[in-house]
Amino acid sequence: MNKLLIFLSLLLFIQATNVNAVTPAQEKIARTEYPTNTLYKIWLDQQKDESAALQFYNTIPEKHIIEVNKDLANTVTVTYFAKGSDNTDYIMLSGGPDFYGLRFKRIGSSQIYFCTQTIPSDAWFAYGVNEFKRTKVNGSIGLDKTSVEHIYDGAVIGPDAPLSEYILNRKSIPKGSMRDFSFESKFMDEKRDIKIYLPAVYNQNVAHNLVFQFDGQNYSTDPENGPAWHGWTPLPTILDNLIHEKEIGPTIVIFVLNQGNRSKDLISELMTNFIALELLPWIKEKYTITTDPKRVVVSGPSRAGFAAMYTAYRHSNLIGSVLSQSGSFYYTLNEHKNWPIYPEFEGTLVSSYKQSPKKDIQFYMDVGLYDLGLAAVGTNRQLRDVLELKGYQVEYYQYKGGHSHLGWRHTIAKGLKSLIGQGITNTYGPSPVK
Repeated sequence: MNKLLIFLSLLLFIQATNVNAVTPAQEKIARTEYPTNTLYKIWLDQQKDESAALQFYNTIPEKHIIEVNKDLANTVTVTYFAKGSDNTDYIMLSGGPDFYGLRFKRIGSSQIYFCTQTIPSDAWFAYGVNEFKRTKVNGSIGLDKTSVEHIYDGAVIGPDAPLSEYILNRKSIPKGSMRDFSFESKFMDEKRDIKIYLPAVYNQNVAHNLVFQFDGQNYSTDPENGPAWHGWTPLPTILDNLIHEKEIGPTIVIFVLNQGNRSKDLISELMTNFIALELLPWIKEKYTITTDPKRVVVSGPSRAGFAAMYTAYRHSNLIGSVLSQSGSFYYTLNEHKNWPIYPEFEGTLVSSYKQSPKKDIQFYMDVGLYDLGLAAVGTNRQLRDVLELKGYQVEYYQYKGGHSHLGWRHTIAKGLKSLIGQGITNTYGPSPVK
């Protein structure tokens, strides 16, 4: 009797096991549908335990994993995961080299979805995930209600991404100080708030470099300001490190905070006048500032990169250096002509620099390759070429990233060293694309 029970139990176990056994034909399909070993194993585990995919999803702190490709040098595969719902129609990823986005697939019958992306190992970019929902309308035949929910943000940082150590807070080095001021501007016709960074040792007998930093609220933060994909750059920390290592000389920074209408302000002549004709003489009365316009830098990202380039263009006798990060040079000053995806019109600054006599300005420009295609990368290259052909000194840097502080916080030190580095002679020429 005992032998019979053992035999029956063994038979039931074999039958249960065979139910979940994967045939060669199934494996071939699954290997195609779940193209990485990790995904295939999740699917395989899902055949035995319906909660396997959810359990895996809950174990990963960031909702993506990065795996090195052994057969394709200098690349990695990123697998993104998302948790759907009963009303999920589909899920889409935006960010990185796939400009039009990537659509997720479902893992078996679970509510966990995935998509994969092969990227260079030195890429870095922020991404977002959206769930597109479809809900039946009660009492209606054939009518669905659709909606979109943003469900996740993250940042992919490849193992070889050119990260900057200057963003790290080093407790052992002297720290600069930050001061808050309000400034009554006749050009802006309002009170403007600014922050000022002073180096750890301010010596009034030393002429200081000066940097005007647009989008100042995002650049005046500390290194622990938030997740990697958040919009922040710890410029005070970067300056502390650069000055301590004598990469740049003593430098004062004015952080120009956004208020009111940022979109209008940053393409306005009034803003350029505010910087050059109000803030510059004011700061020179308070502190010892260089008399060399090349040591006065105006800096900004995106639309603020336009503002930086525009300010120097209009006031090159006072401000002689531009630091632009992903500058929006497709702008025409007419908002109705600024469709960035397919820019129909030539940007105002491209035309202005092309048509005007050469001014006494030097430039540092950088841009991510995954930044709006022709609009950002294309117009940055176009303006770079115009400037070089006109005889300007330009350092241009491309990296495999997108339109975010994730890249800007790591490249701004390169720009500062290029423009106001210790011992530079302001005679460098165009550098090769990196």
